[in-house]
Amino acid sequence: MAKIRIAVLFGGATKDHKVSLVSAYSLLNGLSTEKYDITPIGITKAGRWLYFPGSFEEVKNGTWEMSGDCCSAIISPDPLHGGIITIMSDGSTAFKRVDVVMSVLHGKYGEGGRIQALLKLSKIPYVDCSPETAVFCMDKIMTHLILQSFGIGVPNYAILERSDMNIINERIAEIEKKLKYPLYVSASSCSSSIGANQVNNAEEMKAAAKIAFSHHHTAIVEEDLSGRTIEIAVMGSSYEVETTVLGEIAKNHGINSAAAYTAEFKADPELTDEQRNEIIGTAKKVFRCLSFKGCAKMSFRLADEGRILLRRITPIPGFTPESSLLMLMRESGYSYPEAVDKLIGLAIDVDA
Repeated sequence: MAKIRIAVLFGGATKDHKVSLVSAYSLLNGLSTEKYDITPIGITKAGRWLYFPGSFEEVKNGTWEMSGDCCSAIISPDPLHGGIITIMSDGSTAFKRVDVVMSVLHGKYGEGGRIQALLKLSKIPYVDCSPETAVFCMDKIMTHLILQSFGIGVPNYAILERSDMNIINERIAEIEKKLKYPLYVSASSCSSSIGANQVNNAEEMKAAAKIAFSHHHTAIVEEDLSGRTIEIAVMGSSYEVETTVLGEIAKNHGINSAAAYTAEFKADPELTDEQRNEIIGTAKKVFRCLSFKGCAKMSFRLADEGRILLRRITPIPGFTPESSLLMLMRESGYSYPEAVDKLIGLAIDVDA
């Protein structure tokens, strides 16, 4: 049986670059060389695309882009090419066909629809959602607005625009009438760990808004909900979906803490049947409403007052064995290689 030709995209010109390298190292080592012909494509912090045929250890330690074996590479948008064009130092080119692409590019350039649109143009199957869904999920305000239109509960929130800095005291006073401290202020269209801070008063909100605006022109101010964080992964297409077991993030280290990636995880948490059914039903509904394909991880908050709210949807979660997606899949019976095979298989089947 012929090997599946897979390109793995990693790195990226965002502040999530290092996180992507960690995910890529795990993924590259987790792909079976008996099943897959692997083509690693790294993107530097400066935005250069490089074909990297070297040791995966160099991806882990960040030295991969200094390898003399690297050469420029692009994904051709022309479906006739069906893959990667490599460009040598002398200007000569070569085509490398691929059957599927798996991206671990975190942040707005990897998760915000740009890469997905390129792959859609090229007609190469890929492990991710559609460009339109990616745009909806990357922008937190857009996500909340769409979910609310479908009757799905989200945290109470307010919006700040960069132009509001001219009248920031008045805008903060308006928000204080609507929401109670503590609050979270974050860039609207950015990964949740970037440009996000908890605030407890007006001065802290003003400082947090400036940080958020350094990443995007719009900021979202959300209520800080005490309560339990429950996560679930949904897989499939808009027509047929399956869910993993539920998992609980037992320790909340904060939205802007690197420790959030290694928070204590508890599988199959204690919930009432009503709570469990509501979370699973809502997750499936969201998957269909946003026209997902492949996989999405969703984070719910069981607020102390009894509300069950959807906080985040993540189309490209971390891909280390310790990431919550992989732990959810492991608790659902998938080993790491099996989880990777499952997601790749879904991508090829959906785009077939």
